[in-house]
Amino acid sequence: MAVEFIMPQLGLTMTEGTVARWLKKVGETVAIGEVLAEIATDKISVEVEATASGTILEICVPEGETAPVKAVLATIGEPGEKVSTAQVVFASPGLEGPRAVQAAIVDTDAGEWVKASPLARKIARERGIELALVTGTGPAGRVIERDVLDYGEPGAAVKATPLAAKVAAEYGLDLTTLPQTGRIMKQDVLAALPEVPAVAGDGKALTGMRKVIAERMSLSWQTAPHVNLTVEVDMTEAKELKTKLAQTGVKTSFTDLIVKCVSRALTEFPMVNNSLIGGKLVENPCINIGVAVAVAVDNGLIVPVIKSAAGQSLRQLSETIAALGTKARQGKLVPDEYSGGTFTVSNLGMYGVDHFTPIINPPESAILGVCRLVDRPVVIDSAIVIRPMMNLCLSFDHRLIDGALAARFMARLREIVEQPMLLL
Repeated sequence: MAVEFIMPQLGLTMTEGTVARWLKKVGETVAIGEVLAEIATDKISVEVEATASGTILEICVPEGETAPVKAVLATIGEPGEKVSTAQVVFASPGLEGPRAVQAAIVDTDAGEWVKASPLARKIARERGIELALVTGTGPAGRVIERDVLDYGEPGAAVKATPLAAKVAAEYGLDLTTLPQTGRIMKQDVLAALPEVPAVAGDGKALTGMRKVIAERMSLSWQTAPHVNLTVEVDMTEAKELKTKLAQTGVKTSFTDLIVKCVSRALTEFPMVNNSLIGGKLVENPCINIGVAVAVAVDNGLIVPVIKSAAGQSLRQLSETIAALGTKARQGKLVPDEYSGGTFTVSNLGMYGVDHFTPIINPPESAILGVCRLVDRPVVIDSAIVIRPMMNLCLSFDHRLIDGALAARFMARLREIVEQPMLLL
């Protein structure tokens, strides 16, 4: 019996993934648990294991292409076997074998899984409505009774796939402004966005993590009105604290210290920790700070997230950041370790950078760029002295954060960094 190898959901917020690489070809055999494909999300590339043993009968999504969660990526079965929809079995990772599911509970539109309540499904069947054409307004885009009842009625909401609605919300695009001859898809939303001028000459298509990073950064830059502020920080006391901690056996980095100071400042300025999702203000109850980590040269970056950073000591933060950084470079992060961020810190100081303007990681509202530490002449009490100085650069979303608020946040952050004993 043929088994469908589907796009896994690698995180609660994941809606689609890109097939970065196939490790098997059509006609080759694969064993359950053997790595079959490499899937790239907006956060990380993950090697995905085969959920059944057999021969690769068909590859439905080629390398470099994107597909929604639960879309069929490939079919595994016996050599020469004909795939029948009636005999399709969905393999469930973590079980001893595949488990059969009734086709009646699956509604697809180009492979898209439609979340719907049982009552919504019942009404849709009775009215002959295809659930894939109904826009869900329930939790996580779930189709509920009201959505089915409203479908096709005068004044009904715009019909769009959950993914199209999500992308439109992230870009701040009003779906009602798009022409609608059918259900609005993700590509319809992307086609309505401002175009980036093409570069003349031959080129190589972006794939994998680089493609995902390009899409997300373009989304952020075109959606969020970025404003930048830079403050110069005297790191004298921070250096002394780092030295004293090292003498007691506690090894910390300046990144660790900055993350700790940022977590303290965010508790006093919670608006900077909030998000804008679907045009609505989301007040994040926890301070989850992402720390950008370069995976490898020319191979993108990933942002592991330190959950509840404000509640951790400097030592705990240091250990957590080091452990997550190692896992990130080894490609071993699990979804919970790179999702749920509310603020990001990106340190380019080790590369001798004096100033940069980082791009906000959506749906967050701000990101802090950390520059190099360098001795500079400064004036203190009318005297010129040499002090270790560092620039901190904040990029913030002006839709959510005003300039005055950002300035007060940065002033407080500078105060904490310059007087780290305030952390005690």
